[in-house]
Amino acid sequence: MAEISFKYAVPGDTLQNYINGTYTPRTVWERVFLLLKSKGVDVYSPAQHEGKCTSSYIVVKNTGTMGFQGSNKIGSQTLDIIIYCPKTNYSSMEPYTTQIQDFLSELKDYIRPTGNITPVVLDDTVNGYTQTVEYQTFQRLRR
Repeated sequence: MAEISFKYAVPGDTLQNYINGTYTPRTVWERVFLLLKSKGVDVYSPAQHEGKCTSSYIVVKNTGTMGFQGSNKIGSQTLDIIIYCPKTNYSSMEPYTTQIQDFLSELKDYIRPTGNITPVVLDDTVNGYTQTVEYQTFQRLRR
């Protein structure tokens, strides 16, 4: 498996340690990223994939935190799972999206699907189709 590259300090053997159960992810985003990577998914953080879409891949993006009405202690964080498939392979989009959702169901103690899934659209900048599946986690707000 390929080594994970983070923009912040994480040992190079993080993925293997995660698989072995000796590394605990520090954030929900990292937990999702490492789970997908451990399943062999080609996964990136935002703006890290370079070039055209020649094979399917995923971008995991933290889209923000919102407090619950009337509370300054608890809220929810959303994550976008942005799915890309090559322009020449539209028929693989739905099965690939379903596979990713199946993988993420393993994290049901940490995240839940919101039910928001965008339509499949062609992204000419990467020469591929894209679709976003939104997930949510509940968390204590940082003060």
